[in-house]
Amino acid sequence: MLVLAFITLLGSILLSKIISQKVVELLEDQNIENTHISIERTKFSLFDRSLVFTEVHLGPSDSAMIKLKNNQLNKKSLQKLSISRLKFRGIQITPLLLSKELKINKLIVDNPLYQHFTNGKKQVSKKGKKAIEIDSIYLKELGGAQLDLIKVTNLKVQVIDVSNNDISFENKPLNFEVSGFKLEEIGSNYFKLLPIEDVFEMTRIKIEFPKINYHFSIDAMKYHFEDDQLQISNLKYKPNVNKLTLTNSFIYNTEVYDLNIGDVKIFNLDIEKIIENQGFFMDSIHLSQMKIEIYKDKRKPFDLNKRPKLPHQLLKNMKMPLLIHKIALKESELIYEEKLENKDILMKASMKDLNINIFNITSIKEHREIPLKIDLNAKFMGKANLNVDMILPLTDHESTFFFSGYLGPSQMTYYDSAIIPALGLKILKGKIESLSFKGSANNYYSNGTMKMEYHDLQAEVFKRKNTDKSGFLSWSVNNLIYKSNPGQNGELREATMKFERDLYKGFGNFLWKTLQNGIVNSIAPFGMTTEKVDAKKKRQLKREARREKRKD
Repeated sequence: MLVLAFITLLGSILLSKIISQKVVELLEDQNIENTHISIERTKFSLFDRSLVFTEVHLGPSDSAMIKLKNNQLNKKSLQKLSISRLKFRGIQITPLLLSKELKINKLIVDNPLYQHFTNGKKQVSKKGKKAIEIDSIYLKELGGAQLDLIKVTNLKVQVIDVSNNDISFENKPLNFEVSGFKLEEIGSNYFKLLPIEDVFEMTRIKIEFPKINYHFSIDAMKYHFEDDQLQISNLKYKPNVNKLTLTNSFIYNTEVYDLNIGDVKIFNLDIEKIIENQGFFMDSIHLSQMKIEIYKDKRKPFDLNKRPKLPHQLLKNMKMPLLIHKIALKESELIYEEKLENKDILMKASMKDLNINIFNITSIKEHREIPLKIDLNAKFMGKANLNVDMILPLTDHESTFFFSGYLGPSQMTYYDSAIIPALGLKILKGKIESLSFKGSANNYYSNGTMKMEYHDLQAEVFKRKNTDKSGFLSWSVNNLIYKSNPGQNGELREATMKFERDLYKGFGNFLWKTLQNGIVNSIAPFGMTTEKVDAKKKRQLKREARREKRKD
């Protein structure tokens, strides 16, 4: 017995050294440029059929890191993986010896740390980069493989800018246990990677973004392999500090977001294309019970160097293949707040019972012949029915998009929380019977028409720097504005909408300023209407005719 135990121990030691040497040789044979590979200790035990690697490190050499920092490397990033312990437990010896099938009961990965080092320069995708093909994996001298269970403890991921040693991304340590995979032979020395079970599940995921002071978390995530369906519960994206503190840390009037989505379902997600680096393809995304709060301090200056692109421009310029046939948002809420200069109250606008459908979200040229379509319905300010439709072209030679909408009957006092801070105007009385609009826009200009049917408008005007009533201005406004539409002549005025976009502002601001121009033109006596535009054209034509007559 002692001799047998001694032989087993000696065999384990010898096997450990051989396996360690073979693993290092295998990794080195991959010819991974600028990478240093080390394993501090390897232990193989015949007693419990386990193989343990201690302090496994695959990372860049010191010289490569220096070159990356000085931007002298032929690429913009390097990676490092460190694992304190990697244990393969329950290795089945008989199938390995008889049929060259590697079967393992459990893989335990302790304290893995993946670090992505970048020099802060923009990454340029390499053309012809070889993708992973999980349907055709080449393995020599192996009849198959199966790993039943994977357990990971304290997984950390970091993104580090080596130019200043800043950590731009870091997650809280993750612990999870998932079912494994198997390699099924499809030809001589070629295998297909398949899951052992139908469902992959992870819980309590939290990721920190220290550089921007936000965190991202998910209560649970399940992927159903058979149905290609991903389900996410209670997704959150929130600031680490309160919104006022975070806003005060900004140089410009940057938005603060607070997002919570109760349920996310992604249908027919092509996970193989994601793994093989071929893009993101899915049938639809369903989101429900979303609440998003946006806060902005407009006392701070705008970043005049920003050039935010419109949604269809972003898709056209996207390098990554993307195809989502439909995104549906249901039973949600949007709250937008602004702190304005010289105002002691917040401007606040909201949409409740928010439902949005977006069709044909794609960056792929052959799918871009069909435009991006958006339809939205909600309770604006929690009261009035609002419907908006948009068509945004995705073809290369088209840039003009089209929009239309309808606001149902509502009391004008519903909009005081938005109008008082923005315009210094408090509505005392009045009712909107209907408001409809339609228009078009490109990256620079918008135009269209608006029909706003209302009656009995009466308002107070506040002083510029506070919410004290200005008696003179209130009297002037109530005696100058159109109090009803149609007026006494019974004709419904149709106002024009026109706005020149501020290129450093986004899509939402562009649309709102266009609509705001239509509302002002509907109410103000100096506002432009289609009648005035037609009359102006007629006068211009008459002048031109007189000039031609004088020439003759």
